[in-house]
Amino acid sequence: MRNCYNYATSNLRPIKHISPIPTEHAEQCQLVEYLEIRGLLFSATMQETYTMSIGQKMKHKRSGLRKGLPDMFVFITAEKSKTDLPVLLAIEMKRTKDSKTGEEQQEWISSLDSVAGVYAAVCKGFDEARGFVDSCLK
Repeated sequence: MRNCYNYATSNLRPIKHISPIPTEHAEQCQLVEYLEIRGLLFSATMQETYTMSIGQKMKHKRSGLRKGLPDMFVFITAEKSKTDLPVLLAIEMKRTKDSKTGEEQQEWISSLDSVAGVYAAVCKGFDEARGFVDSCLK
C-alpha cells in the first residue's frame, strides 16, 4: 500500500514564477485592441516563427523573411494624421522591463525612420506604443 502523502506529492510540478511584468505578446494584444478601436489600418509581422527544421528556415529565408523587422506597422491616412500627410508607423514592441533591442532590430528602426513619411520606434509596453501612435494622430 502506498503512502498517501508521498503519492499525492510525487506528481506535483513546481510552481513557475509568474512575472508581474506583462509579456511582449500581452502588450501587443492591447495595442491591437487600441488600434481597432481607433479604426486604423495595421498589421503585425509574424516574425515569431521559430522552428528547428532546417528546411523550414531555408523556406522562410528564400521567401524574404528577415531578422529584426518591427512587430507592427500602422498606416495613418492624411485625414487622421497630424501632418495632413499619410504616415506609416513601424513599432518594435518590448516588455516594459528586462528587454533588449537586437542589432538587427536597431538597424531596421534606424533605416525605416530615415524614410520620409515613416516613423519608427522601439516602444516599451502598451502605454509607450499608444503614446507613439497618438503623437501622430490629430
